[in-house]
Amino acid sequence: MKLVMDLSAASPLAAGMDQDRRALIIRLSAEAGILMEDMSPIALAIGRSDVDIVDRLDELAAAAADIAALLAAARALLNQNG
Repeated sequence: MKLVMDLSAASPLAAGMDQDRRALIIRLSAEAGILMEDMSPIALAIGRSDVDIVDRLDELAAAAADIAALLAAARALLNQNG
């Protein structure tokens, strides 16, 4: 089962913003949050298992890069004129 959240009422994005762009910004932000949540057990498990710490750190770094890309895309949409 996939969690679906309607955050449109709680989102104070620019009033004149295109609804499609607004929805995409919300979705990109939600995906970044989901990825953060998915990675938290990996971060918390470092040092508690036999898995190489370097491998765990690599996983976290890759996720951090993905999160940064999602948020950069959301910011680019937010800063777009029109």
